[in-house]
Amino acid sequence: MLSYRHGFHAGNFADVFKHFILVYLLNHLKTKKPLTFIDPFAGAGTYPFEDKFMQKNKEYLTGISKVLNTKITDPYIKDYLDLIHLANNNKKISLYPGAAQFALLTLDKKDTIYLNELHSNEYLNLKKNFEGNSNVKIDNTDAYSNLTKMIASSKSQKLVLIDPSYELKNEYDKVLKLIKHTYSQFKDVCYMIWYPDLKQDKTQKFVDDFLNLKIENTNHIHIELKNTNLRMQGTGFFIINLLKQDKQNIDNALNELVQLFK
Repeated sequence: MLSYRHGFHAGNFADVFKHFILVYLLNHLKTKKPLTFIDPFAGAGTYPFEDKFMQKNKEYLTGISKVLNTKITDPYIKDYLDLIHLANNNKKISLYPGAAQFALLTLDKKDTIYLNELHSNEYLNLKKNFEGNSNVKIDNTDAYSNLTKMIASSKSQKLVLIDPSYELKNEYDKVLKLIKHTYSQFKDVCYMIWYPDLKQDKTQKFVDDFLNLKIENTNHIHIELKNTNLRMQGTGFFIINLLKQDKQNIDNALNELVQLFK
C-alpha cells in the first residue's frame, strides 16, 4: 500500500490538532537537553500548497487556512502558528510544514531529529527537503521493524510520533503491537500516537485495545467533529508520559480549536 501520500490531506483539521500538540510537546520537552525527536512515518516533511497532491482535495482550506484567518487567543496555539509563518519566511502562506519541519524549526542543533519514510518517492522528497541539516538523520526502512533501533540509537530524552496512514488493513493491529513491544523496552520515552476517527467499528476497537494495554500515564484525547465533509469525522491521540500540567494546557488550547471547527 505504498501509493499513499500525506499531501492529499496535509493541513487538514487533523493535521492542525496533531501538529499543535506536537509543537507543544517539542517546546516543553526540549528544556531538558538534549532531545531526540523520532518520526518513523515522516512523509515528505513539508507540503507546498501548489503541489498536485494538496490541490486534489484542498483539505487545507477547511483546516489550517481556517485557523490562520481566525483571531486566536491561546498562547500555545500561537506558538504553532508562528512556526507556520516562519516556515513561509513570514510571507504569504504557500506551504504547510509536516512534523519534520516543525521539529527542525523548534529544536536546536544539539538536538537530534530522526526521520524515516518507507515510500521510495516520499523518501527522496524527504532527503531533498532535510538532508542538508547536520542534526537530521534520514532512513528508508520499515518503521514497524526498526523503531526499537531508532530509539536505542540515542541516549537522550526522546519524543516519538506514531502517525501512519492507517490505510493498510492490519495497520491498527500493527500499531498496537509496535507500542506494546517498544514501551516494554523504553518506558521513559514520550510517545504520541495519532489515529483517525472514521466512525467504524475498527476505530473504537483500536481505542479499546489500546486502553487495555494498561500502559502507565496514558492520556487519551478524542476530538469528534460532525460537520466535516471528509470521510474522517474526528481524530484522536494517545500520549504516554505526559505531565499533568501539560495535559491541562493542551486541553485548554484544544477547546479553542474545537470551537473553531464546529
